[in-house]
Amino acid sequence: MKPRTMDSLDVVELVMVLEEIFDAVIPNSDADRFGSPQDVVDSLEALLSNKRPNEQAIAMLKGLAKKHQWPELAEGLEGPWRREQIAAIVRELLRDDR
Repeated sequence: MKPRTMDSLDVVELVMVLEEIFDAVIPNSDADRFGSPQDVVDSLEALLSNKRPNEQAIAMLKGLAKKHQWPELAEGLEGPWRREQIAAIVRELLRDDR
């Protein structure tokens, strides 16, 4: 399956939601490179390398862990972001059937 690509409006909307959930400011230079979900995860992983999930993100991760029967997703929430946590949220936000 080919990864979904995003147009400029998709990127603007996504950046707004990501900034809220991840409690981070995403530089325009990073957002300009968002062409696929992988690009988003790569950028966020670098941006969030020493940050911890906020309450909104923790609640979302706990919900995703339950929904997908993936308890490890909700483990270690007091520590820094892990790539699989970032990717799970990005996948959820980009789902076509939302």
